[in-house]
Amino acid sequence: MARKRAERQRLMERVAAEVFAERGYERASLEEIAARLDMRGASLYHYYPSKEDLFLAAVQNATAEVVARLREVASSGGPAVDRLRRLFVSQALVELRDYPSFAPLFLMHLPDPVLDARVRELSREHAAVFREVAAEVAGDRGDALIGTYLALGSLAYLRRWYDPAGALSPEELAEHVAASLVNLL
Repeated sequence: MARKRAERQRLMERVAAEVFAERGYERASLEEIAARLDMRGASLYHYYPSKEDLFLAAVQNATAEVVARLREVASSGGPAVDRLRRLFVSQALVELRDYPSFAPLFLMHLPDPVLDARVRELSREHAAVFREVAAEVAGDRGDALIGTYLALGSLAYLRRWYDPAGALSPEELAEHVAASLVNLL
């Protein structure tokens, strides 16, 4: 029963992320999210007491899953430059295939300063995985760290220009992008 509830909540969070990404935080409503889930708005309150709680749950849970996945890559062994390339591949796949509606949530204006601070904190936690591996690549050179931040910024916008009907699959594009980003460092 608990597993089924958790799966239901993940679905609600994914749908909520889609609505927040499309409409923006302020224009998104629990009623629209519930309608997409074929639920009544009041039913969402059973799981999430407010729009803020739903937004935060979606961001926190997705971040936890993504960061765990990235930490696995970061600690997988091999030369740091290879691990950094694999981190870029993983992040590109997060953006394009696995969590496409979540990246915009980290880039949007949030009117609530407490909510905004928490999202920034989660963003720093995510970036720390890249920073650690980039520091290994950089040694004493600070430019690799700056390049890594630039790479993360560019990866956040992949979804804006990638054409799923184009010549490259998300996996192929992720490999190309990651190789290009590593070469820039």
